[in-house]
Amino acid sequence: MNEVAKCRRDHNRLGFAYQIGFARLFNRFPAQQPLEINDELLSFVAVQMNVDSERISHYASWQHTVSEHQARIQQYLGLRPFDLDESNALERFAFEESCRLEQTALLLARAQEFLKERRVVFPAESALLRLVGEQKKLAHESIVTRIADSFSPEMGETINRLLDIQPGETVSALQKIKANPAKSSAPAMNALMHKMAAIEATGILGIDLSWLNANYQRAMFHYVRKCTADRLRELAGPRRLAR
Repeated sequence: MNEVAKCRRDHNRLGFAYQIGFARLFNRFPAQQPLEINDELLSFVAVQMNVDSERISHYASWQHTVSEHQARIQQYLGLRPFDLDESNALERFAFEESCRLEQTALLLARAQEFLKERRVVFPAESALLRLVGEQKKLAHESIVTRIADSFSPEMGETINRLLDIQPGETVSALQKIKANPAKSSAPAMNALMHKMAAIEATGILGIDLSWLNANYQRAMFHYVRKCTADRLRELAGPRRLAR
C-alpha cells in the first residue's frame, strides 16, 4: 500500500495495485493492448483501494504509464525478465524433465514452477508451450536413438518380423503377445508360456533400460499396447524398434 500511495490520482493507484496483484497471482504482467482484465482480481483490488473499478478504463488508455508501472513493479517484486540466459536455462530443464515425463500439460506446469522458483517473469504462454514442445521432441529423439542403438542387426530383424502376418495366420506375432487370455485355464497358462518364450527369443530382455525413467517406460508400453501392427510399421526404423 505504501508503494501504491506513491502514484498520483485514483486511476493510477488502482491500475498500479491491479498490476501488482496480477504479477503475484500469475507470475506475469497483463497484456497491454487492450489491458488484460481479470474481473475478480480487479474487484478485490478496487475494494482494497476504495476506488471505483470502472476507473481502470481510464488507466488502460495510458499505455506509457502501464509500461512504466510494469518496470517499476518488476523491480519492486524482485522479478527478473525472461531473457536469453533464462531461456537457455529453461531449455536445459525442460529437456531433462522431458526425459522422464511424457505429458505436455505436466511439462508445462514444471516449466512454470522452474521459472517461478527463479523469480522469472513468465513469457507468453504460446512461447512457453513452443519451448517445451521443442525440448520434448529433442528428448524423445535422444531416447529413441539410445534405445535403437542398443539393438544388434539380428535383434532388429527379429523385432520387425513380429509385425508381419505369417501365411495361414490372421494376426501378427506382436498381436498374439499383446492379447490377454479370456479366462484362467491350463491352455491359457500354456499360451502365456509360449508368449514368454517368444519374448525371450528376441533377446530384448538383455537390453539395459535402467537409465530410462519408469514413467517414460510406462508411456511407451501403453503406446504399443494401443497401437496396431499397421501403425507401428509406419514408424521410422529407430522409432519402431524403440517402441
